[in-house]
Amino acid sequence: MDITAPVPRPASENTFVNLSTGGGSHHHRKGVSDPFSNGEKSLRASPVLMDPNYYMHDRTPRGSYDPMLMSSPAPFDHSHYKPKTLNGNPTVLGLWAFATVTSFKAAFNLFLPEGSNHIIFPTALLFGGIAQFFAGLLEFVAGGTYPAVLFISYGALWIGNGLMMHPHTSAVLSVYSEDAELAQAQAIYHYIWAIYTAFHVALSFKIKGGNCVNSWNLTFVFLTLFLEGIFYTTSNITVLRVSGFTAFMAAIGAYYGGLVDILKEQGVSLNTFKFKWVPQD
Repeated sequence: MDITAPVPRPASENTFVNLSTGGGSHHHRKGVSDPFSNGEKSLRASPVLMDPNYYMHDRTPRGSYDPMLMSSPAPFDHSHYKPKTLNGNPTVLGLWAFATVTSFKAAFNLFLPEGSNHIIFPTALLFGGIAQFFAGLLEFVAGGTYPAVLFISYGALWIGNGLMMHPHTSAVLSVYSEDAELAQAQAIYHYIWAIYTAFHVALSFKIKGGNCVNSWNLTFVFLTLFLEGIFYTTSNITVLRVSGFTAFMAAIGAYYGGLVDILKEQGVSLNTFKFKWVPQD
């Protein structure tokens, strides 16, 4: 015997669901109001919702508004969204570490040229050396290639100077049998670093964002290293004292450069006398 499948009745405008408080529904309890009822009125279901084809095939609007269907949310505009950065400015650490340890060196060269400067060993190794070196690594992360090279270079220089002040490490200098031989080695050491600094002095006039403060620092660092090389060559105390003065000038410039960056974050601008012939930031 053939069994014919029932044909679903099409939805019509008269199709509704009776949710009123009357009708003897077994879900209705006395004294409890139906949240879907509105007095004696009934909530009519949309014909769109009762049409099975709506869920199986076609989802296009049928000309009626259905409040039970949520519209898709508007896309979020990311063009004006800027996440807050948590990165600081490592340039300040690098400049002030260099300036502080250079001030120590300047004071001993100028006022105590014949005395021992081993008291600055902790500052030379930790602040002028390691801290400045670390600032250079952070500059690489931030994309500042040129300041990164400077801080790592002179951080390494002060790590070496600090290690030579330590009693155990400075024992390696005992390989030089005579004081004259040690003085020649020290002269070569300072001359090479002076030449390296002179290269950066020339480069400071051509790099993007070049300014007088940066060139001032590097110029006086070059003069300090070169004069110390002359001292180890000639043993002239006056030359060493002059190198102390030039070291103070370099330290002042580095302190000022760090102050510029600190106040810039606070909305205060200090003049660095930027070069007009190089592109600025």
